[in-house]
Amino acid sequence: MKLVIAATPDVAIPTIEELRKDHEVVIVTQPDRPAGRGKQLKPSEVAVHFSEVLKPENESELAEILKGSDLLITIGYGRILKPETLSIPTHGGINLHFSLLPRWRGAAPVQRAIEAGDKQTGVTVFQMDAGMDTGPIWVQHGFEIPSGFTSPELFDALSRIGVGAVKESLEKIERGDTPAAQSGSASVAAKVSKEECRIDWNSSAFEIVQKIAAFSFNPGVYSFIRGEQIKISQAKLTDSKLKPGELSPAGLVGTNDCALQLVQVTPAGKKTMSAKDWLNGFKVQSGELFE
Repeated sequence: MKLVIAATPDVAIPTIEELRKDHEVVIVTQPDRPAGRGKQLKPSEVAVHFSEVLKPENESELAEILKGSDLLITIGYGRILKPETLSIPTHGGINLHFSLLPRWRGAAPVQRAIEAGDKQTGVTVFQMDAGMDTGPIWVQHGFEIPSGFTSPELFDALSRIGVGAVKESLEKIERGDTPAAQSGSASVAAKVSKEECRIDWNSSAFEIVQKIAAFSFNPGVYSFIRGEQIKISQAKLTDSKLKPGELSPAGLVGTNDCALQLVQVTPAGKKTMSAKDWLNGFKVQSGELFE
């Protein structure tokens, strides 16, 4: 088949590499975007990995690329496409989504699954329509989330499971099979905001640990102490008790139930370090509180 694969993040790379073995593949990604403090143009992770990629500036340019193709496959492309664009390839467009739809439709299904403490997730390949992740399903593969898994670890696991799911979907499409309508209760995986990544120490310890596991890699989970922001990238549950936000010299922080043990932090203006090293220089005072 002649495939156009529209993808931006590195989680798409395993699937693209596999499909290139047996199909004619055109790789499309987002144009270079300003990034970092200097706002220098930065290519997508897909563009960095593959030397031959197309970077349409708009949907009209993408539509031209799609002419004469058999199928469009999107993986984290970052654009909602019009039905008329999806209708250009012979078999329309399919999407590899990192959840078991209809649970976690939207921009951040992996992070929301971790945040919620889900025990199971997976991948879904569905036929794209005018809605947000609402199209009929070709293939779903489940995955049991190990205890303590972070979003980067789950992204990596699902990117590998997705390879087989997409290949299986292509086989069904070539046979002329029909996808099945989504069923069950839907939930929305909203885009992660920086504001929601600030820790509320009146939450439960479990909720805070899951927030750290879900969001610490991007955009970062943080709190304030002595008026300065500190990012917390790793913490674990304990049986100790402290009042919410209270910091002990041993690196325990109180919540609305049990205390958390800080493991890894990033103080303002400094590199990520162990909580032990940070505490050696911080010199915790009696009654010290995270805000």
